[in-house]
Parts: sequence; structure tokens; C-alpha cells
Amino acid sequence: MNKIKFFVVIVMISFSCLIWKLTRPVEIIAVHDEDTLLVKNFPLFKFQQIAWWNKNKEMVYNKYKIPSPDSDGHYMVFVLGYGDGYRIDRWVDEDSNLLCFEDMKVAANCIEKDPLFMVHRASASRVYYH
Repeated sequence: MNKIKFFVVIVMISFSCLIWKLTRPVEIIAVHDEDTLLVKNFPLFKFQQIAWWNKNKEMVYNKYKIPSPDSDGHYMVFVLGYGDGYRIDRWVDEDSNLLCFEDMKVAANCIEKDPLFMVHRASASRVYYH
């Protein structure tokens, strides 16, 4: 009987952790290059990512002026994971997976590449999610 109770408790804790991870709010940490959002807690599943974008695209535009369509209405927005934060590119092999932002005038201006989502409008009527 004790093994069953222990198993039930473990399942309940695991389920609670999963629900917590799936329902945390997305946090926009920074914006770079007029097309890149660095985020924490981005949804895991594509349908959740698309829903988040559709729900928040006006807020993102009003606050950060992203997306910035060209004269034909085309745009791309990249959502990257913030990970462990900004790092310094030491120009060694271990840093080959860094993406650095020239708009930051500090040494620690790079993050590990962690692409999570991309939205691309190719025409006035067609939006793609990757």
C-alpha cells in the first residue's frame, strides 16, 4: 500500500510541475535589431506559440515597434530563448553558437542561439509560422 501512495504522490507532483511549466506567462526580456525578441517561458507547442503571437502581436508592436513591415508589407520576427543571459564572445570554439547584438555597447552582448519561433508575412494575406 505504501508503494501505491508513493507512486500517486510522484505522479501528482510531476503533473503539477508540467501544468506549471505549460502555464507560465511569457516574459519578453529584450528586443534587438528591430526584428528579434528574447524571451523566457515561451510555449512549448506550436499551436500555443501561434496563439501567443496572435494574442500579443499588437502589444509587441505598440511597445517595441515590431514587426516593422517593408513597403510591400513583408516582415519577419524572430523569437529566441534568453537562456542564461548575455555572454561575452571570447572568440573560441565554445562560443561558436553565440548570436551577438551590435546595438549593445557592452562586452556581454551575445546570447546562445536558441531559436524558438518565427513569424513571416510574405504578402498582405499570407502569414507563415515556423
